[in-house]
Amino acid sequence: MPKLSKIDFLVLIVVVIIGLIHLPFPFSGDQALFTTGALEMLQGKVLYRDFWDLKQPGIYYFYLLAGNLFGFNEIGIHIFELIYMVVLSIILQQTLKTYFRHQTIASLVPLLTVCVYYLSSSQRQLTQLEALVGFPLFLCLWLTFQSFNQEGKQRFIQLLISGFMGGIVLIFKLIFLPILLGFWLTILLYSVLIKHQNFQKIFIEICLPIFLGIIFPLLAVVSYFASVNSLSIVYQTFFVYPSQVVANGTVKISKLLFGTVWFLKNFVTLVLVAIVAVNVSLRKSKNLLTLLLVVWFVLGLGIIFLQIRSLWSYQYLLLFVPTGILAAKGLDILWQPFKELSSPRTKILVSFLFLLPFFLNILYKSIPLVQNNFALTQDTQFKYQTAFRKEYTLLRSEVDFLSQPGNLPGEIFVAGDPSIYYLSARTQATSLNAWSLELFLSEQWPQLLRELDLSKPPYIFISNNYQTLIKEKFPKILELIDKRYHILSKATDGIWYIIN
Repeated sequence: MPKLSKIDFLVLIVVVIIGLIHLPFPFSGDQALFTTGALEMLQGKVLYRDFWDLKQPGIYYFYLLAGNLFGFNEIGIHIFELIYMVVLSIILQQTLKTYFRHQTIASLVPLLTVCVYYLSSSQRQLTQLEALVGFPLFLCLWLTFQSFNQEGKQRFIQLLISGFMGGIVLIFKLIFLPILLGFWLTILLYSVLIKHQNFQKIFIEICLPIFLGIIFPLLAVVSYFASVNSLSIVYQTFFVYPSQVVANGTVKISKLLFGTVWFLKNFVTLVLVAIVAVNVSLRKSKNLLTLLLVVWFVLGLGIIFLQIRSLWSYQYLLLFVPTGILAAKGLDILWQPFKELSSPRTKILVSFLFLLPFFLNILYKSIPLVQNNFALTQDTQFKYQTAFRKEYTLLRSEVDFLSQPGNLPGEIFVAGDPSIYYLSARTQATSLNAWSLELFLSEQWPQLLRELDLSKPPYIFISNNYQTLIKEKFPKILELIDKRYHILSKATDGIWYIIN
C-alpha cells in the first residue's frame, strides 16, 4: 500500500480542522436518544427489551463505544466520530490511488467526501447512521472490486472480509441489503460476461466466502440477544414493526421534497461533476469501480425513497461517499481541459463557483466559534450551541428544576424531544421511547400505559403536539396522568407533571 504523501497529510489536517469545528455542535433529538440509550445499556439495560427503538443496534453500539472512550456528551461523541472519519479519509486516499490519472486528485478525495459531509451537516445530520455506515460500505465495495482480478486464496480472503463488512452494514440498518447485493451481483455478472467464467463455479467461489463473512457479525448479535432472552422482541422490531408502520402510514411528499432540496443544495456541484465521470468512465473504459459506485448511488437513492414514511434529510448522507468519489473522478477527467483554458480569469471563475458553497458553509460555522472563544469553556460552548440550535436555551431552562435541591429522584418520562433526558441527566422510566409516537402501532399504546402504571415516574413531560396525539390515539394515558399527577408547570412546548 502506498505511503501518505505531503499532500495527503495536508488534506488530513484540513479534515481534522473542519472536524474540530463540529466537536461542540449540539445534539438534536436523535443524537440525544442514542446517547440516552447507550447510557442505559452501560447501566445494564438490554436494547429493545429494556430500551426500545425501531433502529438496528449498530448506531447504539457506536454511541456506547464513543461514550465509553470519550464521554457521553457532544464533545465525546463527536471526537470519536472525527477519529472514525479521519481513518476513513486515510483509507480513501490509500485505496483510490490507482483510480485516478492525477495522484493529487486521489489525495483530495477526503475533501470531497468527509469534509463535504461535515460542512453540509447541522445538528440533525451529524453522527447519524447513514453517514457512519459509509465507512464499512466503502470497504465492502473496495474489497469486492479488488477480488475481481484475484484468484484462489487471495480472492477468498477479500470476499470473506467484504462479507464481514456487509454484516456490519446490516447491523446498522437491514434495509441497506440491496446495496450489498448490488455490489456482489455486479462482480458475479462481470466475471461471467467479461471474463467468460463458468457461472456455477464462479457463483460458489464468490458466494461462499461472502456468506461466511456476513454471517459472523450477524450471528454474534443474534447470539447476544438469545442469551438475554430477547430474540422475540428483536424479530418483531426488525421484521414485523417496519412493514406495519408503512402499511398504517401515509406518504408525505413534503418530506421527500425537503430532503431532496437539502441534498441538492449541499451536493449539487459534486453531482454535476460526478455526471461527467460516470459518462466518460463508463462509456469509454467501462470502469468497474465507477460502476460499483454508481450501483451504490442508484440503489441508495432507491432505498431513501422507500423510507418515505419516515424520510429525513440525513438519510441522503447514505450517498456522500460515492458522490464525492465520483466527483473526484470527474475532476480527474476535467483536469486537463481545465489547465488548457487560455484565460486565467476563466480558471479563477470556474474554481470560485465550484468552491463557493464550501467556503460559505465554513464561514457559517466558524464565525460563531471564533465569536465564542472557540467554545473552550462550558459557558462559551453553550453559547456556540445555541447559535445553531436555539431551542437549547429553552430546553436547558425547562429542565433546570430537575437538578435543584429537593427534587424527586428517579427516571422520568418524556413524550417529546429526548434532549430533555440528555440535558437533565435523567434516564427513561419506560422501555418505549416517546420520540416518535406518531409511528406507534395500536398494540404499543396499551404497553406504554402499563409501563407508566408500573414505573410511576416522578416527573412526566408531554409536548403540546403529543398532548393532541395521545388524546386522539389513546386517551387512557392522559386519564392515568390526571389521576396520579398534577401539573407542575406549563412550558413553552408542553406540560410538566409531578406525581401526587
